[in-house]
Amino acid sequence: MITRALKPIRKLNIMVKDIGNETLIYSLEQEKVHVLNPTARLIWKLCDGEHSLTDIEKELRSKFFIASDHDVLDDVWQTLSNFASQGLLQKSI
Repeated sequence: MITRALKPIRKLNIMVKDIGNETLIYSLEQEKVHVLNPTARLIWKLCDGEHSLTDIEKELRSKFFIASDHDVLDDVWQTLSNFASQGLLQKSI
């Protein structure tokens, strides 16, 4: 079940570099590079412990053209699940 109030927090030992339309994040702990598209980059940026899933959904809708009937929350959840499985968040979601 998706909890809209969840406020994900990214790990601090991550280097971030924007390259064109993509963002590279490098996990110092895992010595692994991840490539983010603009949508995933915004989600990553908002994983600061201050923004809830609802906040992230609203921010995505304001920054990108998204059909009103599209389930953005599910996309956010999938992206966060991916971040978590890659060890990029401070706690499991």
